[in-house]
Amino acid sequence: MRTDPEIDTPPAPPPRGRVERLAALLAQGFGLLSVASVVAMLVVTSVNVVGRYFLGAPLRGAEELTGFLVIAAVMFGAAEAHRRGEHIAIDVVEGAFPPALRRVMTVVGHLAVIVFAVAMAWTGWETVAFSRSFGIYSPGYTGTPMWIVQLPLVIGGALLALVAALKIAAILTRRA
Repeated sequence: MRTDPEIDTPPAPPPRGRVERLAALLAQGFGLLSVASVVAMLVVTSVNVVGRYFLGAPLRGAEELTGFLVIAAVMFGAAEAHRRGEHIAIDVVEGAFPPALRRVMTVVGHLAVIVFAVAMAWTGWETVAFSRSFGIYSPGYTGTPMWIVQLPLVIGGALLALVAALKIAAILTRRA
């Protein structure tokens, strides 16, 4: 069977140290939560469609809940996608550099991920604290405390930064 480099990516190297194993376990666990969020979106949307078009009674708050689940799916899955190398990358640009410079560019790319993830986690934390202190609830049918909806930004951002930092450490110690 022929492999396609556009689709078939090599598996992530096995985690070595305690911190790497813990990060991999967390990333995989939150990756499963991401999958569960996608399945929940499918179920909520299906129930809503059946209720709306066949029973004349839509599921109240379905759109709002689906929006919350999208945030959870993206944020909980980001670290696992980055850990496995299944994120978006510009291969054409990377391929234009010699191998030594490619390594530097890979580190720079992971540093950019860390900066973005830390900024997202930090602002997410401030948003969660603000929402909790003022008791802000979602304006739709669900009336969900907004800090719960915003918490995946903090968790996902922190975990993504950790995974990217460990990837840099692996590159610098020549394990990747």
